[in-house]
Amino acid sequence: MATQASLYVPENIVHNVKTITFIRSSMSAITGSAAGILGLTGYFGFIFYGITALFTSFLIWALKTQAKPGIYFRSRTDVWTEGVF
Repeated sequence: MATQASLYVPENIVHNVKTITFIRSSMSAITGSAAGILGLTGYFGFIFYGITALFTSFLIWALKTQAKPGIYFRSRTDVWTEGVF
């Protein structure tokens, strides 16, 4: 009996996750610096971070995956959730 080939190459999935983690880490540092420069503290700083995190996820989804995250990740939600927390 033949085994079914995997649709995903584990090394490529790991690379994609590392890329998203790097993008999110960089954006978090930039967002934190911008919030400090703008004087956003407390809830305003948290809201600012949340908005930029969503915007970053949208950019990854639109530009990096061309709105087809299922090709690059095991789950379509990985683009929105991977590395956020």
